[in-house]
Amino acid sequence: MPENSQAVRVGKVTAVAHSDRRALQRFAERLRELHYLVRETPSFSICLKPSGKGGAIVMHTFGETTVDGDLASLVAGELGSAGLLTTAQEYGDALFAIVASTSPPSLRCSGCGRLHLDNPSIWRGYCLNTLRRLRPLLADGSSSSGSGTSDISRFAAVYRRVAGSSVGRSVLDVGTNLGLLPVLLAELAPGTTIVGCDNRPDAVAVARDLAGVVGGGRPAFILRDILAPDFVAVGRFDTVVMVHLLEHLSEPEVPAALENALRVTASRLVVAVPYEERTQTLFGHRQVFTPEKLRTWGEWCVERLGGGSFKTERVVGGLLVVDRPQR
Repeated sequence: MPENSQAVRVGKVTAVAHSDRRALQRFAERLRELHYLVRETPSFSICLKPSGKGGAIVMHTFGETTVDGDLASLVAGELGSAGLLTTAQEYGDALFAIVASTSPPSLRCSGCGRLHLDNPSIWRGYCLNTLRRLRPLLADGSSSSGSGTSDISRFAAVYRRVAGSSVGRSVLDVGTNLGLLPVLLAELAPGTTIVGCDNRPDAVAVARDLAGVVGGGRPAFILRDILAPDFVAVGRFDTVVMVHLLEHLSEPEVPAALENALRVTASRLVVAVPYEERTQTLFGHRQVFTPEKLRTWGEWCVERLGGGSFKTERVVGGLLVVDRPQR
């Protein structure tokens, strides 16, 4: 491997980070001389062996200071369109390999000289860079429409609206993923109790690491499954939010998820979903939401509560706000 580059293999993808475009192109030429098929996309060079076996080498120029939340859609769009990724597992492997290839040299083991794939350390730079871009967007009211092409700008619009919809002194973020939203909410509302939960231990570990780096251990993150019968043990919160979670569930699972969410909601449930023309399987989506479908679930929630109210609005997809009945 050339000097000043870092390679990480996960699944069938070997991701190679180069210091600049010229270094990448030089190495691509060397692979062409070895009869690799090299395909260029705006962000990546995809190199395949002539035999078609042995996986793919994906080269890029993202680095420790430039990798962030916009990478996810680039991986799905460019590598997916190239036919390299066909399942959510392959997408996740490729994304992780690319992020890991941008890790700082300090993460390499002093004993063996290799990069140990420690999830929190690998994702830390990605999360910190994303937070740095999200903060000013949340503070800028003009970005609330999320009309830009950047994933980060779109999520900033959703996060801004979720923050504005939160009530009370405690918030639970269900399906917290890397923990970005709870960290931002904790910064916006210092006196509020913020908890994030996810059913994946790796995600919880990354979120806890992030909170330790930027929030002194606040907010808190715990392992919980929204579909589990014991989910209510998480406690009761004034506001419960679920951002881009329901599309990852099958339609028969949605009632159990909403039922559990309502049981731990003291005042308000806030749900955000994307509106898509077709199911985005690379992202692990299992169903498509429309405005009509979201309103139907709003009506279902009010019926389950025996009263209260709901409203929906468009915020880079749909936002559902359900309020418990006033007693």
